[in-house]
Amino acid sequence: MKEYIAEEWLPSKSGLGESPLYRPSDDTFFFVDIRNKLVHAVPLTQGWGAKHTIELSEPITRLDFVEGRSDVLAVQTKLGFALLDLIRGTLDRIAAVDHVENASLNDKVRMNDGGIDARGRWWAGTMALDEEDNIGRLWCLRDGKANDVSAGYRSAVINGPVWSPDDKIMYVCDTPQGAVYQYDYDVESGKATNRQVFVQLEDGGMPDGLAVDVEGHVWVAANSQGKIIRFSPEGMMTATCVVPGAKMCSCPGFGGRDMKTMFITSIADDGSTGNVYRARVDDAGIRRHAYRR
Repeated sequence: MKEYIAEEWLPSKSGLGESPLYRPSDDTFFFVDIRNKLVHAVPLTQGWGAKHTIELSEPITRLDFVEGRSDVLAVQTKLGFALLDLIRGTLDRIAAVDHVENASLNDKVRMNDGGIDARGRWWAGTMALDEEDNIGRLWCLRDGKANDVSAGYRSAVINGPVWSPDDKIMYVCDTPQGAVYQYDYDVESGKATNRQVFVQLEDGGMPDGLAVDVEGHVWVAANSQGKIIRFSPEGMMTATCVVPGAKMCSCPGFGGRDMKTMFITSIADDGSTGNVYRARVDDAGIRRHAYRR
């Protein structure tokens, strides 16, 4: 089994680093610090000293591209979907998550991870603020409205989704339960069905952020274990990437001109640095899709 070792790269000391995103058009790396309500943009050729940081009044939990736009990013706010103006640092809100059957839940959850499918649909997961109550669910932004698409599934903390290269499988994490699930996915209708366990992390590993490479292998951040684990489409472990100093590694994301650099965010907690790491890997990652408004 292949083993990689990540190197410490950006001294961000993020309270809760997440959502690594690489923009190839100008060789820029983005990520968020959820706890400190920051969005960082770092030019790869210049590094941390040339970063541009946007400070906001609420946490941003996820970053994605917007089709045909380089001046904004698609972002998830505490309880909604929005566009972030990268120059002005302002938010253009699109829709808010609303638990119509029990409005009190709006005060007990926040947005967490998310993803854009190959047709530009924007999926997101919510999580319980106490990280214990099973009240998080899956949402999808359609026609300007946040729709509950969880089909009754609940989790304290949902991470993902990501998709296989052929768009036929969607992967989602139930972080506290240590499980990564797979769904059959119909990219034309945007329907996810037949949820089943893809992998179960061992020894208390908590699956956090996900990324997929061109071979269809899924890279899973084993939060609390300081490593990223690569699984084949059949759920077999095929590689690991150790992240020294980042026991609480939170999310992998591919980038670089050849898409063979894995960027890894982390959390400043439990002896973990909160810095950003990177590693060169053998198989390129698939490029992220853009939100289509």
